[in-house]
Amino acid sequence: RGGKRVIRKVLIANNGMAATKSILSMRRWAYNTFGDENAIQFLAMATPEDLAANGEFIRFADDYVEVPGGSNMNNYANVPLFTEIA
Repeated sequence: RGGKRVIRKVLIANNGMAATKSILSMRRWAYNTFGDENAIQFLAMATPEDLAANGEFIRFADDYVEVPGGSNMNNYANVPLFTEIA
């Protein structure tokens, strides 16, 4: 409350159940607040492993960007990477 900028897009810089629950929770909040579950768009980060596993969070997001696989330091814990994506 009191802010002047509207959040229209959220970067999901996580995977698995945490990402899925985050998206679903924010969609429920957007519906309860604005009457539109799609008031906020979600961009998910997805590794090649997430894509191969057909990660549920990818399906719930509006779009995704592929990030390097392997260690979290390559992707979900790589702050410079996700600030560049955002």
